[in-house]
Amino acid sequence: MMVFLRAGTFIFLFALTIMATNAQEFELHGFIQANFSLRITETGENRTPNGSPIPDFLLGDERVQLEITRSGKDASLLGKIDFFYDAIDKQAYFDIREAYIDLKLGKFDIRAGRQIITWGVGDLVFINDVFPKNWVALLSGQPLQYLKFGSDALNINFFPGFASLQMIVIPFYQADELPRGERLLSFDPLPDITNRKEVQPEMKFKNTQIAARLYRYLGKFDVSLYFYRGFWGSPPGMVINPDEGLLTFTHPRLIVYGGSLQGAFLNGVLSLGVGYYDSREDPGGTNPGIENSQTRFLAGYQRALSENLTFGCQYYGERIQNYSSYERNLPPTFPKRKELRHTVSLRVTRFFKYQTLRASFFMFYSPNEKDYYMNPEIRYELGNGLWIAVGGILLGGEKDHTLFGQFEKNDNIYFVLRYAF
Repeated sequence: MMVFLRAGTFIFLFALTIMATNAQEFELHGFIQANFSLRITETGENRTPNGSPIPDFLLGDERVQLEITRSGKDASLLGKIDFFYDAIDKQAYFDIREAYIDLKLGKFDIRAGRQIITWGVGDLVFINDVFPKNWVALLSGQPLQYLKFGSDALNINFFPGFASLQMIVIPFYQADELPRGERLLSFDPLPDITNRKEVQPEMKFKNTQIAARLYRYLGKFDVSLYFYRGFWGSPPGMVINPDEGLLTFTHPRLIVYGGSLQGAFLNGVLSLGVGYYDSREDPGGTNPGIENSQTRFLAGYQRALSENLTFGCQYYGERIQNYSSYERNLPPTFPKRKELRHTVSLRVTRFFKYQTLRASFFMFYSPNEKDYYMNPEIRYELGNGLWIAVGGILLGGEKDHTLFGQFEKNDNIYFVLRYAF
């Protein structure tokens, strides 16, 4: 963590120094925000797994973000930093969200520093987007921009003409932010093991993450091929040491091959995506502590039904490879997953009052696991950069170990008030 902090701080201060020498050429933007989330369901429990009281509030976030930019013909800089106070923990923090420099060198565009990288197609479905995510933010009612966070990376785009190539090098690994039973309660197959730790890949050259994307238009469709060599971000691997009563979370090696297609179709936008997750440390699927290799796929369609109404739906599935080996080696306390898990999703957005009032609804539902995630929200633009949003996160299912069913004790309503400048 200190390495990320030092690297980001260096780039951010460097950017500020350059901008300070050209004060007339930089711009300052940002926002002030209050974001609260209240649990609205009974937990039936008094303590979290780590022994602390279960809070009624999932989120008590008071935040200021500053964004400083400077643009030039061949170079530009951006620094984005958050200062926030957690009213639940009563702690103040700061987070360097992004801090990078962009360079244009002929047929090359180069971005170096902390940056948020988003790939692929899909609505809240990430097949070929293997870059770090904050799933706690998604389930707690934070604005969607906080689902992703930055990687300290070198990002190179090359435009030779026949196609475009993007190469990303990430020397410092950062795992997804996952619910750990602190505020968000979830299913735990090993509740008796309370001594836990997480081990991330060492900062060595051989552990550098490499990602590549080859893309171009074919007719009306944007077609991309993807490659990633790195580690499982979520779910992590697990190593159980019963003699010491210790559970260690790890990040096994992973290679991902994938592709996507997106373009105009039947007065709307069609999206297709596929990916193969090659679990390098468990090729035979015999280690229950490491995810088996998987095939993932999605098909989505979005269309504007009127000037103020849009509709989107998608189908997503993931199939476990070597399923018979998975079944044979599954520990007794672990619930058995289905060989193919699939979900359908729906998003409807409607604007009112000259598009100052937005009502939206998003839902995931799994037909074979019968669990769901629902997010209704109303947002109102008050004018002059001020807006307010009220929404809810509703989770549940027939069983307490499925992807969304395990979070059924975390239903919440959230409130966001932001002033942007």
